Amino acid sequence: MFAKALRTAIQEVYGVQSEVKWPNDLVVDRQKLAGILIETKISGSGIVYAVVGIGLNVNLTAEELPTGATSIFMVKKKRFSLEKTLSSILTILERHHGNLGDEKAIVADWWEHCAHRMKPVIIETGNSRVSGKSVGVNLDGSIIIETDHGKVAVPDGTLRLDT
Repeated sequence: MFAKALRTAIQEVYGVQSEVKWPNDLVVDRQKLAGILIETKISGSGIVYAVVGIGLNVNLTAEELPTGATSIFMVKKKRFSLEKTLSSILTILERHHGNLGDEKAIVADWWEHCAHRMKPVIIETGNSRVSGKSVGVNLDGSIIIETDHGKVAVPDGTLRLDT
């Protein structure tokens, strides 16, 4: 839901199309534009609360960003109001708040806008490495990779395209 809301805000406010990179990054032309961190408290009846952190590169230049990152400024070639950005994101998050419990719709939207859908990827998780084709996402957020030995669900790790 948060990736969809942020992606929608970036599109509506700046006219910039972005895609989702597993697990919760937004990219433009394979360059990282934003990252989302979520910590949740879950009880038997569901989510008690979620703490969400959003990092969005708005007015940063290439010199200020690490390799592989971009900003709204770099894409649109002009600076933007941070206050308007925050206000827009919060408004759109509020609009999407009602969809929080619809995991199937959230996952379907995430997959529809996935930067690596049906593409070869490599995921590194600690000391292991999984490579194959990105073929889906489970309701728990794990990514499904089709390897030479079958499908495997990977719950966490660092993903990169295998080019």
